[in-house]
Amino acid sequence: MDPPAQWTLPLPPEEVRVLVSGYQSWSEAELRPLTERQSVPLMRWRHEQGHDPAFLPSGEAGVWRSHTLVALIRPDGGGWVGCAGNATSTFTHWEARAGQGGVEVTCTQEGPPTGVAWEETDDVIGTVEALTALLGQTMNARTPPALRVWCSWYSYYRDVTLEAVLDNARLARDLDLPFDVFQLDDGFQAGIGDWLDPSPDFGGHARELPGPLSELGFTPGLWLAPFLAAPTSRLAAQHPEWLLRGEDGTPLLAGHNWGTPHHALDTTHPEVLAWLRDLAATVRGWGYPYLKLDFLFGGALPGVRHDPTVSRAQAYRMGLQALRDGAGEDAFLLGCGAPLAASVGLVDAMRTGPDVAPYWEEESRRVWLGDATGPSARNALHTALSRWYQHAWYQPDPDVAIVRRERSLLNDEERGAVAGMLDVIGGLRASSDPLGGLDERELALLRQCVEISLPDRPRTLARSLGGAVTHFGRGTFNLTQKAAQGIPAHGYREEFHD
Repeated sequence: MDPPAQWTLPLPPEEVRVLVSGYQSWSEAELRPLTERQSVPLMRWRHEQGHDPAFLPSGEAGVWRSHTLVALIRPDGGGWVGCAGNATSTFTHWEARAGQGGVEVTCTQEGPPTGVAWEETDDVIGTVEALTALLGQTMNARTPPALRVWCSWYSYYRDVTLEAVLDNARLARDLDLPFDVFQLDDGFQAGIGDWLDPSPDFGGHARELPGPLSELGFTPGLWLAPFLAAPTSRLAAQHPEWLLRGEDGTPLLAGHNWGTPHHALDTTHPEVLAWLRDLAATVRGWGYPYLKLDFLFGGALPGVRHDPTVSRAQAYRMGLQALRDGAGEDAFLLGCGAPLAASVGLVDAMRTGPDVAPYWEEESRRVWLGDATGPSARNALHTALSRWYQHAWYQPDPDVAIVRRERSLLNDEERGAVAGMLDVIGGLRASSDPLGGLDERELALLRQCVEISLPDRPRTLARSLGGAVTHFGRGTFNLTQKAAQGIPAHGYREEFHD
């Protein structure tokens, strides 16, 4: 699509709401009045790690940018919907801008031109669902049955040990908790990039875990960040030519985590693709048919690649395809921190919001630094709820329930809102609480949270309690700071009709 496609909508901007979706798992998805301001993080490293640095949020009042899909909603619930027809090779960017007495909508593409839909409709909700379902069909979306997962991250973070995972697995069996998968998260490896070497603090090797987990009746799962390499890793030292580079020829810094910046691999390099296939095949050979692949945005960052003829979307899918080839067609791949639409057809499930955390929000970061891509219960709900339609692309993963009251700042209303989100989204169900510390009340909530449900639909996009999609068929969320419509702040009420 060159030059950009443009439309002018003859309606007052102050009467319009806009539904936008950010680039990757953690990027914000919102439902906001068009005349409000879309936040852009002040911290540069959050541009790479939370957004697409080539198409950032605008930061301007009345200007909203969205990836793949955009919708503009009138007070009567009708409006306009734009959606990419295919994301295999191309990133589709939308911008809606409040003008003098009208709204200007622009669509641009990065990569080979591909078709887009732009429709006026009396039913924005239904049109969003229909167009995104068509995109999923075109890209051969994988939507296997949802799984119930326990993961180690929010219990132990990087201090996880082999025995701690097994202790929780044994307790889950004894308590008859209905988990399908036990996932070992970050902390087992020597370093980011050096996945096959154990951390000296892990108390064993990751290949020792699948056997005992399988004997307990659980599918073993493993976390990897396969497109990243720590500057101190053996991978980066031995293969500097594998790293994505800037225009000056030096390796790019691809965000900041684990207390340090990190590098991204060049997924157009044949040796990198071979290494990714071998990595996935190796851990599958250890006995892990379920892989959580995190920080995948690294494969699509702007940079100088081995093959300069390949678009960023194509480069990303080349790397993801190598991982799929190595793991096998029957492996279950969960993407995270990943370009969303560009992953359709290669992943089975996808994180559709930021990390949940055992607190409602980090307001200073969101308000003063303009960054709502970081961990918090509020951020997870805000974004995952506003991507309800993505169950046509993969199994959505809205992240874990947190039911514990110790080592948590969430109150009962907030824990209930997280549980309500899992029910409404209807995708993967996950927990990461240390099971030995849960009392009967907490265990009852956990059992509720891992009960598989069908995806719910919004009742309206013309109203919102908190800048996101909040009114669903089975209940209403209040993401604001005070009670509204009989719902406490940060709360959820089932079967609420107004």
